[in-house]
Amino acid sequence: MDGAGEGCGGGELMAPSATVSLEAPIGTPHRTATCCWCAAPLVVGKVLQLASWLCPHCYERQTKHALIVTTKGKGEKQATRQCLNVPLPSQAAFEECPAKNVLWGGQAGPGKSHGVRWWLYKRSLTIPDHKALLLRENYGQLEKTHLFDMRRELPLFGGRLANDTAYFPNGSEIHCGHMASAEAVTNYSSTEYGAIVGDEASLYPVDTQGVTALGELSTRARKVYRNVNGETVTPRFMPVTNPGGPSAQWLREMFIDHQPDTEKYPRLAEKYDPTQWVYIPAKLAENPYADPEYGDTLAVLSGTRYKQLAEGDWYAFAGAFFSEWRSSLHVRVLAA
Repeated sequence: MDGAGEGCGGGELMAPSATVSLEAPIGTPHRTATCCWCAAPLVVGKVLQLASWLCPHCYERQTKHALIVTTKGKGEKQATRQCLNVPLPSQAAFEECPAKNVLWGGQAGPGKSHGVRWWLYKRSLTIPDHKALLLRENYGQLEKTHLFDMRRELPLFGGRLANDTAYFPNGSEIHCGHMASAEAVTNYSSTEYGAIVGDEASLYPVDTQGVTALGELSTRARKVYRNVNGETVTPRFMPVTNPGGPSAQWLREMFIDHQPDTEKYPRLAEKYDPTQWVYIPAKLAENPYADPEYGDTLAVLSGTRYKQLAEGDWYAFAGAFFSEWRSSLHVRVLAA
């Protein structure tokens, strides 16, 4: 699998189109969507035959992560290469992060669910016999999102979906599950996974002691694999979510504030390594595939929920006495 971009370099950019469409001429910029790396407007481009939104400056870095498959020819028919997906720069940045634990979260609508599902496809196709776990907050949402799309997407590269598991020709599997209760974590205790993606992870419930299952879930990402090139591939724990929900505080403490609750998790006082708990902000403005009016529709939400979904504010929560509190702004550590 490799990537190859075309139609992105050189020349002047065309004026922004009033109707943003991938059917526009190559080089047409999007009206609002920008690159997370250089802030340039994304433009219409092509990777092989697939029209995609590309950064005119960072497209080589972006298309390096494209999913391209080769179809073997029969008889005199030559093999063909086909691009199935090109991640947005923000999705590629999520893939590139070297930390074991990565939270991609914030605003609603940046394409998080799509991005992580296709990342799992690429990981499964390039690592033989790889086992991954993909979760949603309940089975209903799992069926409406990932399972619904997998039925259409998996056959594109020889995969299939059966019994909520995606099977790949090289022996890899993606197990799909849910976290409808705190006890559901026991469903995943007996398998070593090379990757665990917790979609909408902030909505996962906590137990009667207020402890989220996300910590225990992260310990199930423990299987080390080798890819098709013989290179070692370390396990990954990748929650993606908006702020708000029972498990949001744990995510904020671990990934954003880097201040885990050592009273509740005393071993973290010695074992916590902040470099392995990385936060990547998710921004609606980086997704050209989203409905351009989507951000406006969020205005119907309450003040707290609006801050969580529209602004990606991890410090907004219902019942906060000081609604403008930020530990980074309002806490000062005095020297001894």
